[in-house]
Amino acid sequence: MVYNIDGDSMKKSVIFLINGLGIEKPGSYSISIDECMPNLARTKETSFFTTAIISALEKRTAYQQFFLGNTYKQDVNYINEQIINDNIANNETYKKFTESIKKENSKLHIFLEPTNENIVDAINKLVNTLTMEESKNVYLHLIMTQQTLSEYKSLINIINYIKYHINTHITVGFIIGKEYLSSELTKDELDIMKKMLFYCSCERWSETDKKLNSLKEENVRPCVAPGFCATTACNIENGDTIMFFNSKRTNYDQYIDAIKINAPGVFRTDNYDLDFYSLITLDSKYEIPSFAENIVYEKSLNNLLKKASKKALIMADEANISLVNFFANGLTYVNNPDIQFMKLDNNYLSDINNVRALIDNSNYDLIIFDYYMDTSKTINDLKEGLKAIDKVLGNVADVCVNQHSLFITSLFGIKKTLPLAPYNNEMVTLDYELQIPIFFFDYTYPRGKYALFPGETNAILHSALRCIWETNEIDTLIKEKGIVNNLLGALKKK
Repeated sequence: MVYNIDGDSMKKSVIFLINGLGIEKPGSYSISIDECMPNLARTKETSFFTTAIISALEKRTAYQQFFLGNTYKQDVNYINEQIINDNIANNETYKKFTESIKKENSKLHIFLEPTNENIVDAINKLVNTLTMEESKNVYLHLIMTQQTLSEYKSLINIINYIKYHINTHITVGFIIGKEYLSSELTKDELDIMKKMLFYCSCERWSETDKKLNSLKEENVRPCVAPGFCATTACNIENGDTIMFFNSKRTNYDQYIDAIKINAPGVFRTDNYDLDFYSLITLDSKYEIPSFAENIVYEKSLNNLLKKASKKALIMADEANISLVNFFANGLTYVNNPDIQFMKLDNNYLSDINNVRALIDNSNYDLIIFDYYMDTSKTINDLKEGLKAIDKVLGNVADVCVNQHSLFITSLFGIKKTLPLAPYNNEMVTLDYELQIPIFFFDYTYPRGKYALFPGETNAILHSALRCIWETNEIDTLIKEKGIVNNLLGALKKK
């Protein structure tokens, strides 16, 4: 357990997450949340209430949305404003990169995950900083990370946008699923990648949307799609430069391995000349020079805590602490003194004195309880698990009343089919997708004057911080009723 009982009883903000909890959709089996969770039912009677629309159905995406919000726009803005800006010529890695691409008759290969069409503006901006001959060939290779068949539609739109908006120097080359290759490459995989990367001798589909639609019809998810070429002559040759245009600490070692292991045989020399670079430092066994260590997310939890001079305690299942730490600290694994972690322990937290010590008498300003609805067994087991969570919630609510802010919510819904009980194998489906509840109470916000406005899960985190930090840097779901009425009126006029 990591906490200090040397703080004071100043106002704190508490977020109590029951992940998986959502608004029942028509046809869902009802588990009677109020019956399983009488403390939640009691708290609901005096709390503000609204809902949030969510797209996440699993914890990784949910944590990212909660702690960081939508990162795509932030990624592009940071790359354009902080990395590829007027000062880029002073970047030591950029200087080496520009020297590398000046080699005669060499090509530049840029590898990119196509998750947002706006990233093409950043690539164009980088290429425009380079003084290249008209004959210089630049190939953009796309690595698909999308997990489901339903994402092909948006993926096709993104790739078509990229194809028609990239700099005239650039041509789309290979397209391949990120998970197509195993982490330890087999001989067959090496042979396939030799043909693709070095000889361009794989399927060629200049009309990429037709190939992607055929993969969809064959039920091949984008992330595991075999590679194909969108043009000719996009093969890697000795003397070329390879750059991973990444916005996260991604691992591309399977591609680097495929290049490095095959190169000596292809070029018939161990002294081949291939320079590797990345935009953001890679999660790699190789030392690849990068333009920046990482992207700084201005509104991530760690950055906001630093600005506010606040500290947070996050209680989570031990198996999730590393993942929560990664997202809470802005997609980095660090030992941050402003964010401490504690393993969830229901026996410890069932004693209200222990809960009071954690909240009232600690030096933490924000406390997050990170629970899950356990859907691993049966409906009966799930109900028993909710009862145990509710007992802790009752203690938390009693400690917070008339002292601290309390949000009770979820980060994602669930859709799961389970048997009713160990002795009853009848299968029923819980369907809590799309919409989650948000309960909130705080003695400093009179119900007659304020209301809770709908929003995204990241706005819940910001609202909890606004309850203990006076700032205009972040918005809040808690608004005066007059403001809410004005907003609703404006929306109706539209």
